[in-house]
Amino acid sequence: MMQKAMMAATSRTLLSVSLLSSPKHFSYYPFLKPSRVFRGFKAFCNAPSPIPTTVDPDDLKHSMLLERLRTRHLRHSTKLPSSSPSKPPQNLPVLGQETEAYDKGKGKKKKKIMADSFEELGLSEEVMGAVREMGIEVPTEIQCIGIPFVLEEKSVVLGSHTGSGKTLAYMLPLVQLLRRDEAILGMLTKPRRPRAVVLCPTRELSEQVFRVAKSISHHARFRSTMVSGGGRLRPQEDSLNNPIDMVVGTPGRVLQHIDDGNMVYGDIKYLVLDEADTMFDRGFGPDIRKFLGPLKNRALKPSGQGFQTILVTATMTKAVQKLIDEEFQGIEHLRTSTLHKKIASARHDFIKLSGSENKLEALLQVLEPSLAKGNRVMVFCNTLNSSRAVDHFLGENQISTVNYHGEVPAEQRVENLNKFKSDDGDCPTLVCTDLAARGLDLDVNHVIMFDFPLNSIDYLHRTGRTARMGAKGKVTSLVAKKDLLLAERIEEAIRKNESLESLTVDNVRRDTARTRITEQKGKNVKLFKASNQKNKTKAVSASVLTSGKKPTIAKSVKSTAPAKPSKKIVKVSKSLKTAKTSAVGKKNRSIGGSSEGKKLKVVGFRGQASSSKRESFTPS
Repeated sequence: MMQKAMMAATSRTLLSVSLLSSPKHFSYYPFLKPSRVFRGFKAFCNAPSPIPTTVDPDDLKHSMLLERLRTRHLRHSTKLPSSSPSKPPQNLPVLGQETEAYDKGKGKKKKKIMADSFEELGLSEEVMGAVREMGIEVPTEIQCIGIPFVLEEKSVVLGSHTGSGKTLAYMLPLVQLLRRDEAILGMLTKPRRPRAVVLCPTRELSEQVFRVAKSISHHARFRSTMVSGGGRLRPQEDSLNNPIDMVVGTPGRVLQHIDDGNMVYGDIKYLVLDEADTMFDRGFGPDIRKFLGPLKNRALKPSGQGFQTILVTATMTKAVQKLIDEEFQGIEHLRTSTLHKKIASARHDFIKLSGSENKLEALLQVLEPSLAKGNRVMVFCNTLNSSRAVDHFLGENQISTVNYHGEVPAEQRVENLNKFKSDDGDCPTLVCTDLAARGLDLDVNHVIMFDFPLNSIDYLHRTGRTARMGAKGKVTSLVAKKDLLLAERIEEAIRKNESLESLTVDNVRRDTARTRITEQKGKNVKLFKASNQKNKTKAVSASVLTSGKKPTIAKSVKSTAPAKPSKKIVKVSKSLKTAKTSAVGKKNRSIGGSSEGKKLKVVGFRGQASSSKRESFTPS
C-alpha cells in the first residue's frame, strides 16, 4: 500500500509540472528527450536529478526562469556556427599583409597582421564616421600596428617614416578611449582639467594636430583646444576655462599655463609626445621631465591613477632610444619596416659639383624646369645666411619665394606656409632651414637640398616633405666636394634599400679612416712576413758561407771541385771584412749571380748596409 501511495504522489507531481510548464521548456529535460550537444554549452551535472515529491510555487517559478535563460543560451549558441567564417570579429585584426614590429625587450622583430579596413582594428562607429568623412579607406602600416595597442591602453613608441599617417594612428584610438571613459567610468568634461595632452615641438605641428582633432570631434563629440608658444595668452586662458577634454600645445606654453593655474594635472590619463626624437634631441628634455614629474608621483601612490604614454617619431637614434627607455620604463617599441629607409615612391638624384661650378646657378638649373611643370618646391639650406643668399638670388631671377626659418616670427611663418600651400600658385617655392623638415604636412612635389645635410636623419626628415601617403615625389641634392663621402654612403644605402640610421659626416669619416688604417695594417703584415722570409733565406746563405757545405736553396748553380770553391769562399769572407778591393765583389757577383741573389738586394734595411751587402752573396 505504501508503494502504491508513493507512485500516485509521483504521478500527481509530474502531472502538475507538465500542466504548468510549456512544452517548449519541458522538451529539454533529459528524461523526456534524448540529449543534444550544443556548441559553447556545458551541462551543470551529468547525474540525473531526484524527482521531488512536493513542488513549492516559488521554486516552480524559479525553475521556469532558469529554463528560459537556459533556452535563450542554447538558441544563441546554435547561431554561432551559422555565422560567416570569412568575416572576422570587429575587435581583431584580419589576416592580410604582414609587417614587422620591434620588440624592445627581446631585441627581436615580431610579426604583426595588417588589416584591410579600419573597422577590423576595433574602432567604434562614431570614430569611423570621422574616418569616412576624411575619405580614407585602407589603414597604413603604422595605423594597423598602433591602433590596437593604443586601444589596449599600452604605453608604446610608434616609429614610422614621415607621411605615413602617425597622427591618426594615435588620435583615433585616443578619442575612442575618451568616449569610453565617459560611458563606463562616468568621467565628465571639466574646465581646466583635460584628460589627454598632446605635446609637440613646434607651433606649426601643434596646429596640424589640432586640425586633425577638430575634424574627428565633429563625429565623436569631444572638446579640444590648442595652447602654443607665439600666441596670445588671454584667448588660451579663456579656452582652458571652458570644459575641455584634450589640450594640444608646446611644452613651454603648457607648463606656463600650469604654473599660472589655468590647467591642472588631476584628470590627465593620456599623454602623447609627437616628434619625440626632436623633443629629446633639441633641448625639450627638461620641460618634458618637469611635466612628467607630478604624473609619476601620482601613479606611485596606492590609490593614484596611472597614465598611458604614446611617443611618436619618424626617426630613432640609439641615443634617443636609450634616453626614452630610461625615462619610460617598460614602454614597447613598435616600428614599421620602412623606418630609417627611403620612401618607395620618391626619386632621389645626387648632382655632384666639382667646385668650379656656381652652386646658385646649379640650383637655378634644377629649379626652373620643376617650376615650369607646376610643382611646389622646397629648397633646404643648413644656415640662415645660406637661406638669405638663396632667397636673394632667386628674387633677382624673378622667382617668387617665401621664407621659413628661426628668425621669421611665428605668425609670419604661418602666413608664409598658407601662401605656399594656396592653390593660386603665387609662391610655389619655399626657402627654409631644417625647422621645416619635421612635422609639417605639406603637398610638396619636389625637394631640393641646396646644402647637403650633416647626417642621414636630417636627410630622411627633409625627404619626408614629399611623397607623403603614397604620393610620388622627387628629391634632388646638390653635393659639394666636402659632402661627397656622406652623399655616396647615403646613395649606396638607398640603392640597396638599407637603413640610414647611423650615417653622419663624422661616422663616415671615422669609418673611412678606420678602413684605411686596416688596409695599411694588412699591407704592413704582408711586408713583415715577406721580410721575415727573406731574412730566413739570408740566414741560410750566411750559414753556408761559414760552414762550406753545399746549399740546398741554390738548385740552379753548378757544383765544382770542393777544394777550389772553399778557397774562394775564404777569400770572399776576408775581403768582406777588410773591404779593400772591388774586384772580389765583381768575382762574387759572377759567382753568386743567381736570380735569388738579385731579389734579396731589392729590400733594404736602414742602418744595416754592410750586413745586407755581406748577406747578398751566395756560394757557387
